[in-house]
Amino acid sequence: MLDPFPFPPPPLLSLLCTKLAPYTHLNTLPAHIHEFLFAFFLYHFICLYGSPFASKLLFPRTYAKLSPKTKLNWDVHVVSLVQSCLINALAIWTIWYDEERGAMDSKARIWGYTGAGGFLQAMAGGYFLWDVWVSIAHVDLFGYGLLAHAVSALWVFSLGYVS
Repeated sequence: MLDPFPFPPPPLLSLLCTKLAPYTHLNTLPAHIHEFLFAFFLYHFICLYGSPFASKLLFPRTYAKLSPKTKLNWDVHVVSLVQSCLINALAIWTIWYDEERGAMDSKARIWGYTGAGGFLQAMAGGYFLWDVWVSIAHVDLFGYGLLAHAVSALWVFSLGYVS
């Protein structure tokens, strides 16, 4: 299945990734780098604007009483909830509708590549890139353990672009 994201990668961004690919071995990342960055900014937008807006609407008294650090923790958890629901929905969609993946044997499903799988991976990787950024920016609140988790998860999801 072709990549379902409606826009192709910007040529300059793709070129930069293509030039780095021989060193990083992330050979399929240039086709998905724009989705990776889109996901990062989507999750950042949800944390800065979406979660506070929805939380004030759904829990006006509770959210208003939270300290700034607790609000940040709340908003980060909202992003995590949105990401997990989105990734699961996209994974189910990919399983049901990616005919190329459906034609693969079990070994190819583990080691193979499809555009839809790359998109799904970019949406997850963008979250973990955002998670690394938030963990570094607020290491005093979340600690080094969560930072290590974020870095490890980003590394693991990036491995899917190795080919």
